[in-house]
Amino acid sequence: MVFVLVASWVFTAAGFAPGVGAQEPSAQGVDGFPAGHWVVEVVPAGVEAAGPPLLQVPLAPGESRVGIVFRHSVEQSPVVEWFEAAKPPGTGFVLVATEYESFGAGLPVDAPPGARFRQEEDRFVIEGLRAPVPQLVLRPLPWTEHRLIVSGVQHDLSQLAEPGTALLVRPVWEGTGPGP
Repeated sequence: MVFVLVASWVFTAAGFAPGVGAQEPSAQGVDGFPAGHWVVEVVPAGVEAAGPPLLQVPLAPGESRVGIVFRHSVEQSPVVEWFEAAKPPGTGFVLVATEYESFGAGLPVDAPPGARFRQEEDRFVIEGLRAPVPQLVLRPLPWTEHRLIVSGVQHDLSQLAEPGTALLVRPVWEGTGPGP
């Protein structure tokens, strides 16, 4: 299964900051996990060993979520999808939450079973999702302005490659032992 996002918008870090997630191992290890940390890499999709990543960003100790920000293609309103690294390492991401500003075509009006829908002053939030995303592939275009949010910092994905190039966003475990 490949998860593809095609639209984008720029959220301010203050407006769409990473949600509260499970604690990840720090350099000294946490809860019996080995010492290490997660790194998010962006590479061209479908290209094996084509060189160094286009972008490589470590998650801060204790951080567990990364966000993909995009402008919804129909509503033209901002959306952010929140992901956590799947365990064991090397198995992709898990979609854990989504946030958006408006209702319309292609935007959820309720949470799926097991998740929670809530309305905040300026957006709608669905939390408690647990959708496996083995491969997170994006195709940034000039009008989509895809952003990756890691530890509260936004990284412009639309500037990494030619418009429409398929990019794979993946979590990589760096540390001693087999990972968390």
